[in-house]
Amino acid sequence: MCGLAEIPMKIDPTAVSVIICSKDRHQHLEQAVASVRAADPIGAQAEIVVVEEGDSPRAVVGTHYVFLPRQDRGFGYARNMAVKHATGALLVFLDDDCEAEAGWLEALLLPFDDDRCPVGVAGAVSVRGCGPLGYAENILGFPAGGLRYRHEARGHIQRTHYLSTCNCAYRREALVQAGGFPEEARNGNEDALLAERVSASGLCVYTPHAVVYHRARDRWGAIFHWFMRRGASELATFGNRLHPVTFGGYVLRSSWSLRLLILVVVMALIPSGVRWLPFALGMYYITTLWRFRFARQYPSHRIGWWVVPLVKVTMDVGNEIGRLRFLMVRAGS
Repeated sequence: MCGLAEIPMKIDPTAVSVIICSKDRHQHLEQAVASVRAADPIGAQAEIVVVEEGDSPRAVVGTHYVFLPRQDRGFGYARNMAVKHATGALLVFLDDDCEAEAGWLEALLLPFDDDRCPVGVAGAVSVRGCGPLGYAENILGFPAGGLRYRHEARGHIQRTHYLSTCNCAYRREALVQAGGFPEEARNGNEDALLAERVSASGLCVYTPHAVVYHRARDRWGAIFHWFMRRGASELATFGNRLHPVTFGGYVLRSSWSLRLLILVVVMALIPSGVRWLPFALGMYYITTLWRFRFARQYPSHRIGWWVVPLVKVTMDVGNEIGRLRFLMVRAGS
């Protein structure tokens, strides 16, 4: 799988294509492109392929711009179109609502020089300049592992099976052999499904040193609706999973519908147990804060730590409602 002698360290920028897909966020797209160019010498010279879906083309200077008429064919289709137009042997993915930190691209590509010959590299995703909700979501591991992944790495490059197009890179041959992005995943999860396949065939690693900043959702409604979409997408792509039984176990374990059903049964059997609900909610709040206490080590994120339990409930309930809506639509079709 390795065999890319034409990509030595120092990496030749002509061997690198940075891919950014966008829809209805042109200003953010231009800022993302500018951040890549300013990040480091590789970013300044690398090919940047932009695929933008919309009503009319608005080319971005200094990029290989590909316009897609508005057809709503989904994320997987757009990313595959970008791969077809990219020329690099190393394909780097950045979301249009992210901005690269100085040194980002050099740090992201450095692990490809490892003797273990990784086929994919995931970078760190953080937030900045936001309110408590944005920092809390990042503490909880969103987007793309967030602060939780960076903390667990403790400054070291680690093996991973999770790569997000917020910030990752693949060897072209590995991506092609995995079949590219599944185009059935129209509303998300296409990057997770690709990561499953690539990491099953070769080594993928996570580096905490390659940092991009994601625009924080930072509002209850935005977080709730994003996780509704995530929940629906999880079930919509269930059949594309390499290990559907394992994933099904995760869905059951994380189901709030199942938890509420168990609670109702317990309350029916032990009616007096309702008096303990306030105590149970308090314990949930305290234990969740304790579980994510590592965030106290990061001054930027301390303000978000206090609301982590509330944001987690918002995320979980949104996710569950998204799943239920998907099942109801599927049942009615």
